[in-house]
This record gives sequence, structure tokens and C-alpha cells, in this order.
Amino acid sequence: MEQFLCISIGYLFGNFQSSYIFVRLFKNEDVRNIGSGNPGTMNTLLNVNKTLGALVLFCDMLKTIIPSIICTIVFPGVESVDAIALCSLGAFLGHCFPFWLAFRGGKGVAVAVAFALTVDLRIFLVSVIVAALFGLLLKSATYGSYTFAIMLFVCAVDFDHSLVVIICALIQSIGIVLFHVKGRSAVKSASN
Repeated sequence: MEQFLCISIGYLFGNFQSSYIFVRLFKNEDVRNIGSGNPGTMNTLLNVNKTLGALVLFCDMLKTIIPSIICTIVFPGVESVDAIALCSLGAFLGHCFPFWLAFRGGKGVAVAVAFALTVDLRIFLVSVIVAALFGLLLKSATYGSYTFAIMLFVCAVDFDHSLVVIICALIQSIGIVLFHVKGRSAVKSASN
């Protein structure tokens, strides 16, 4: 029951769509009608402005970190790293499938980065550094995101984490790849 509550609390926090809210507040526009149409960090950064993009990144990471801290305090019966992983999974699902935006949310990269940061600093450092190198080398944020997703799962396994952490990493990794593939298909079909 406590594990389900951790996911639920994370999901509620994940529904805070900072890109949608800040672009609406500061630009009086719907971010879903700008650029790729995705209410996430990268679309805000590339197609609105860098300041709002940085603010969205910060808030998207906070919506994973805050419920993780809450759940480790409120549910001491759940192993703390498992509580963090479950909250992060909930935040990822809330970010990607927000009920108040017809389940049309972001791609979950910033939320997954916060998952890596809160679960194990080693996962965060290895995943982010390798992803940044690939993204810069290939001059593609999308390939950087793919690389991050792969490294997130590989590091969770390689650093001998619990099955809960590994499953949460796997779900987020698969989600990130699928959302990016879907996003690229949508952009291609819109340009034709």
C-alpha cells in the first residue's frame, strides 16, 4: 500500500506542467502550439526562450525531488531508495500523462534526470556525462536523450540496485525512447 501511495504522490506532483504554466503565464501562449508542440523543457528552451527553459528544467526536476523527500519521511517502512524510485516513477508518469491536459505531457527526460540524481549520484553523473558527450558529438538533443535513457537503465543494473529501482529505471528509459520516437514521427508528418 505504501508503495502505491509513493507512486500516487509522485504522479500528483508530476502533473505540475511547468512548461505549460510558465509559457501561459509569461508569454500568454499555449506551449503545445509552439515548436514541437511538446510541453517540456527542450521545446521551451528551443522555441520560447532560454530563461523559461532553464526555469522549466529546474521545476521539472523539483517535482521529482520534493515528493521523493516527502515519501522517505512519511513512509519509513519502505526502503528509502525504493520510495525515491517509486515517487520518481509516479512523477514521470504524471509528467508524461497529466490528467488535466488530456494525458498529453512532456517526454520525461528532466524528471528522469532528477530520478538519477536522487537515487544514486553515480547514475546521475555517468548518464548525464555520457548523454551530453553523445548529444554534442552527434549535434542532437534527441540522441543525447536516447543515450541518457539507455545509460539510466544500464547504470541502475550495473550499480547493483534493488529490483524496484531497476524496474523504475527501465520504465522511464523505455518511455523516454518511445516519446522521442513518437515526437520525431509527429514532426516529420507535420512537415510533409
